[in-house]
Amino acid sequence: MSTHSEVPQNGQNETESKQLSSECRIERRQRDISETITELEEVAMNEQVEALADLLRLMDTELKRLEARNRLLTNRLQKVEVVNGLSGDEIDLGDVSALDHRDQKVVKAIVADGRELLSLGDLRELYRNHTDVRSSETLKGRTKALTSSNLFERERSGPHTSAWRFTGPSD
Repeated sequence: MSTHSEVPQNGQNETESKQLSSECRIERRQRDISETITELEEVAMNEQVEALADLLRLMDTELKRLEARNRLLTNRLQKVEVVNGLSGDEIDLGDVSALDHRDQKVVKAIVADGRELLSLGDLRELYRNHTDVRSSETLKGRTKALTSSNLFERERSGPHTSAWRFTGPSD
């Protein structure tokens, strides 16, 4: 088995390096499992071994699905932690004190996601995911207030296709 250096490369921090190393180990383990199942299927001598190989193939497929889901959830958790200042890497927006606290959370989520172009639906989803805003009237008011701030420029306009470009806080 080869060894991997834990020294961060190409600007990666230690956490990113460990995450990549973990992902490599998982992919290698999944590949080994798949190859072993394939070998078992090729040399199956009776129905019981064939049934076992089929069951193992189903379990392997489910394991891959769960690993992919785990990666998505882990990435989402990291973004939520950054937005809420739970990771020690809280996003500094400079002076946006004029914004409502809910708007600040949405702006932090936009920065954490690295998004530039946002639709009305995107903004509503961000409010629902990162704040306590649920009412459609409140959502309408918050998105209108946020998009009218100096943080956004209207990219295109339409009844159902409006989009705003996030320009970020001005220094």
